[in-house]
Amino acid sequence: MGRTIKFQNLVTGDTHPARTEAIWKLYRQTIYVILSHERPFQIDLQSFRINVQCPAMMTIPLDHINLHDRRFCISHPLEDYLLLGSIRKLGIIHPLILLNVTPFIVVTGFKRLAAARELGFAAIPAIPVDLDERKALLYVIHDNLTRDLNLVEKAHAIDKAFHMGFEEDDLHEMMTLLGFQHHKKVLTHLEAIASAEETVKDFIVTHSLAMKSTRYLFGFNVEERGVIIHALSRFHVTESMIRETLEMLSLLKVRTGAIPIEDLNEAADGKDLERRLKDRTHPSLSALHRKLQSIRQQAALPPHMDIGVDPFFEKEYIDIRIKVKSDKDVAEAVEKLHALIDADLIRSMFDLTKGRIR
Repeated sequence: MGRTIKFQNLVTGDTHPARTEAIWKLYRQTIYVILSHERPFQIDLQSFRINVQCPAMMTIPLDHINLHDRRFCISHPLEDYLLLGSIRKLGIIHPLILLNVTPFIVVTGFKRLAAARELGFAAIPAIPVDLDERKALLYVIHDNLTRDLNLVEKAHAIDKAFHMGFEEDDLHEMMTLLGFQHHKKVLTHLEAIASAEETVKDFIVTHSLAMKSTRYLFGFNVEERGVIIHALSRFHVTESMIRETLEMLSLLKVRTGAIPIEDLNEAADGKDLERRLKDRTHPSLSALHRKLQSIRQQAALPPHMDIGVDPFFEKEYIDIRIKVKSDKDVAEAVEKLHALIDADLIRSMFDLTKGRIR
């Protein structure tokens, strides 16, 4: 009896020529992988449906599987509590794909295998296949195209393809498919991510770091990365805050040859760390911000009023913003502005922006 395998949504909505061509090439290669044993098949181009004769599913004891061989594993992290809960209730619905060797080697299903081991399963449903390593890796990548891969998983896929000796053109097309430019420096950086410490990978995935942020992160040595990650994991930070922090730390390392470990360890939160680092990277600018903060505290602006100053104090004007709902609100705002002028607080702000105070 044949099994139906569907290839859906691979090119739908994606008009990027290079990426579309890369997807179609991987699609054709995957068909070749599945049909490598010359089994009868039928293709319905409208639904991308392929009927092929596939090996039968078997129940395989865990002690017949090499549980430590992760040559085809691109998933990170393996822990998936939703999947664990599902398998606890329903068991493993989708069988694993295993290389038909002794002991069996996992091709796809590493998260399911991890959940099965945690739940104490003695055996799992699986389909043994006879594939070489390259075809098996192509199968893995295609199998994961149905979900959004994180940066670490993409790095794993590219790194494994590189070390398995994929042709340069195929490697470039795979990089395009996964959203990367095919440059040597990009490949080198992806290899660094793939071989990084687990704490670094976890940090990248947890905070959804972009390539630019990870480039800053890998500009530090292993010990420095550990200190930075430990510090930033103590409080809530956004991806943009992490990138700005890494930029400032990179600048300080270039200037001084080291990173300010005491600031990283003593900062109370993300804003405090940002202030400490700016004091070091831009001491004169930080002093101006402190003066501005003091003026704003004296001004005691009501919630519907704000006075904005260029963050780098390079523009000679200030922005006065007022939100009003009535004539009374306007009158109160004008009265407040007169009070600020009489108290010389507006002049003090202009002194900062026009460079009379430095």
